[in-house]
Amino acid sequence: MTTTVQILMGVVFFIGAFILSQIIVGRRLRIIGTRILKELSERRALDAFSAINLAYAKADFLPKGLRDLRPKSLNDLVQSDIVGKTPDGKFYLKKQPYELKL
Repeated sequence: MTTTVQILMGVVFFIGAFILSQIIVGRRLRIIGTRILKELSERRALDAFSAINLAYAKADFLPKGLRDLRPKSLNDLVQSDIVGKTPDGKFYLKKQPYELKL
């Protein structure tokens, strides 16, 4: 094989690995988001008055083990206006559980 073909194969491999890693992280975020919504629903955090504290709301600066995606997923749910956050840092569902199709 020529050097050009080897370089092109390497570039294609790295692009494929990057895309695959993004797909895997996206699926993990979706699964974790569903678990967060189920937890809020099961604990009846359906409005600002019944909001609950979530232990994983803040990311650790020194993570142990695998990367914890729960804070990122929770932040995405807050930004997409599915989960609400009270001024004192508690979380609740803005939409009813039947609207979420869990």
